[in-house]
Amino acid sequence: MGQKQYKQLGCLDVDPRAGCAFQVRAETEEEVMRLGAEHGKLAHKMDSMPPDMLSKVKAAIKTVTVDV
Repeated sequence: MGQKQYKQLGCLDVDPRAGCAFQVRAETEEEVMRLGAEHGKLAHKMDSMPPDMLSKVKAAIKTVTVDV
């Protein structure tokens, strides 16, 4: 069994008060951002991401190691 690193983003990491447990992992930050934006549109009715929220989202992305 090996290990692989992924980028991870969760709604609670961006805004702990929001109460949304959405979490996504992907191989690149770009993919995490794309999936996060899609979630924001569908679940939070965010047609676009304001610059301050974009900064929070980028700051909340972590690198995690997963056993594969």
